[in-house]
Amino acid sequence: MSFTKNLTCAATAICLLAGTALSASAATLMVGNKYAGTVSFIDLDTGQEEQRPIAGGSPHELSVSPDGDKVVVVSYLEDGYIGRELNVFDVATSEHLKTFDISPHMAPHGIAWLGDSDSVIVTTEETRDVITVDVAKGEVTGQAETGLIGTHLLAMSPDDQTAYVTSRGSDKISVIDVKTMEIINTVKADTGPEAVDVSPDGKSLWVGNNQSETIVVFDADTMERQHVIETGYLPIRVKFNPAGTMAAVADLNGDRIVVYDRSTHENAAKVDLA
Repeated sequence: MSFTKNLTCAATAICLLAGTALSASAATLMVGNKYAGTVSFIDLDTGQEEQRPIAGGSPHELSVSPDGDKVVVVSYLEDGYIGRELNVFDVATSEHLKTFDISPHMAPHGIAWLGDSDSVIVTTEETRDVITVDVAKGEVTGQAETGLIGTHLLAMSPDDQTAYVTSRGSDKISVIDVKTMEIINTVKADTGPEAVDVSPDGKSLWVGNNQSETIVVFDADTMERQHVIETGYLPIRVKFNPAGTMAAVADLNGDRIVVYDRSTHENAAKVDLA
């Protein structure tokens, strides 16, 4: 038996693949085109773009449902525009299924599907909170107010019970109990935290800090600092491999991916993208 993947990625200068879902259908890459307000559906077998439907303003991040059937796209913000909606598409046909308003929550950005449920969890940067949304019903079902500037990205624990949220304007990380939507911890990062990922075993949290050009490694349970990697570049995204032995980091201005050994924190590889 063979399996292929539906892969999703926001259209930034360099972006690591995130929000993957296994599917028995043909492999599809979905890319949010932020400034065009569209989503590209690309057949990975042929390398051809099949469809490019309109997705609302600033479709910066997206997440695929656990069954690989649907993709939810945020409507973020850009000059003169602040998004207040999520858009849902059918992966197989690229058909636009629905749009729902999440007001008063504004500028949705980081997004993740909550396990096998019908719900997603989303950061809403302009209103400085994190919400859960029932995709089937199109309803906001929970809210946690960080009160922090730039509540931007999130990473989920392997059991989807805990969300780790970076607020790049406040230099903080919020830890949220997803079941109750209560903030159970807030800790100091370095300057400009954005990139964030949790190791597959749930023990290690890596946070990339844009202005200080560092990656801070935290114990995911206690949120105590374990190590700081001085990158010397802007680490815009971080993603663990499935085995949890390596972490790949996108160098925003260096046109490359830098890979680190999780146990030694040493550089293991550099992939130039030209």
